[in-house]
Amino acid sequence: MQLTEVVTVSDARANLSRILSGLHDAGTQAEPVFIGAHRKAEGVLLSVESYQELAALQERVRRGEVVASAWGSLGAEGLNPTAEFVGDADEFTAGQIGADDLVRRAVERHRR
Repeated sequence: MQLTEVVTVSDARANLSRILSGLHDAGTQAEPVFIGAHRKAEGVLLSVESYQELAALQERVRRGEVVASAWGSLGAEGLNPTAEFVGDADEFTAGQIGADDLVRRAVERHRR
């Protein structure tokens, strides 16, 4: 990613209301505003919507890593997950169900 402009701290302070209004108005389409000194970015302002998208993406990646680790453990034991569990894991990764639901579903299937 190439930084196009770094706003100085004094300019950011003087124009904070305008910067925040621009982020709010543009929503997820808002370009990040880099703030720093001597053309070196030290911080970044994002719209709330952009931040929420990034946080959700980070959570999906974290959940995907958990599932990948589980698949690795199963493989090391010579086991394969059932299609139902793969589906549940996909829902977990997508954030559609939580870890408690994932475990509950697995236990319910095991008890059948």
